[in-house]
Amino acid sequence: MNALQKVRPLFASLQMLIFAVGIVETVSRAAGQAGTSETVIQKATEQFENSPLQITSLDRGIYIFSGDGGDVTAIVDDGSTLLIDSGLPSRTTELNAAVFKTTMRPVTRLVNTHWHFDHTGGNTYFGSSGVAIIAQENVKQQLSSVQDVTFVGLRDGHYPSQALPGVTYSSSMTLRQGAQRLTLENYGSAHTNGDTVIYIAPANVAVVGDIFSNHVYPIIDLVSGGSIDGMIHSLDRILAQTDEQTKIVPGHGPVATRADLQDYRDMLAQVRQRIKDLIAAGKTMDEVVGAAPTKDLNAKWGGGYVTADVFTKMVFSSLVGISSARR
Repeated sequence: MNALQKVRPLFASLQMLIFAVGIVETVSRAAGQAGTSETVIQKATEQFENSPLQITSLDRGIYIFSGDGGDVTAIVDDGSTLLIDSGLPSRTTELNAAVFKTTMRPVTRLVNTHWHFDHTGGNTYFGSSGVAIIAQENVKQQLSSVQDVTFVGLRDGHYPSQALPGVTYSSSMTLRQGAQRLTLENYGSAHTNGDTVIYIAPANVAVVGDIFSNHVYPIIDLVSGGSIDGMIHSLDRILAQTDEQTKIVPGHGPVATRADLQDYRDMLAQVRQRIKDLIAAGKTMDEVVGAAPTKDLNAKWGGGYVTADVFTKMVFSSLVGISSARR
């Protein structure tokens, strides 16, 4: 325990610095929004800031921390904890304290499922303490520059060097954490072009990031290479690699089953086809939004921070091949 006790002061010494960084980043994202309707990111951030941090034991030595941004997965071995995603910047010290209290092991490695602030917000904190950050190679480029995400009001970056992945991969990578084997896969364009899906065996867990939001309409980050076709392709690949016993950890929302993932995939395919048909009929983006192609789906999927209209615009833009659609 002496070595573990020494870790705590190091983390604590960074708390005030990271708290200040979190405030600056949040203000930066909100800049320029005064006097306009609330953006997707403003609604999401408000939810993330005010939701209680919840801890779920998923398997022996595997825990989910949810509520402070994207779902965070912790995998414990005899001497260390590996994290998947790092939550919201302003709640990093809270997350770190909860992880240490739960696992009683220092975090030594961090895998990012993609670059968005609610999944990489703790990168500076953990990176500054020597944690190795791992991600698909496009994530490093995206965190290194200023990013503007169409339709949602997110402007973020660039991140300091401590927050950047020091280990990257292109299409596939394998890690070991105690008895668990982690297979990292990138299937190309999906939520972004830098998404990582992590298959954990023998626990039979799949951590899929924002390729799956349970159960709400997703963000498709067109500027970062995301697409509706890629989302569905990636979901098909995940479905092919999982079974009825697999525990699916989404980017947001509760742990799901393969049946939940199939239902979500089918919803995306249904919306894509409806909007394709409207585009083929010569409809503009505003006309497609006016046609309400998700009307019968909104009761089930429209309860999140991505509205039906915003989701429709993202799918339309993806299908016509532009990141800022014509009206």
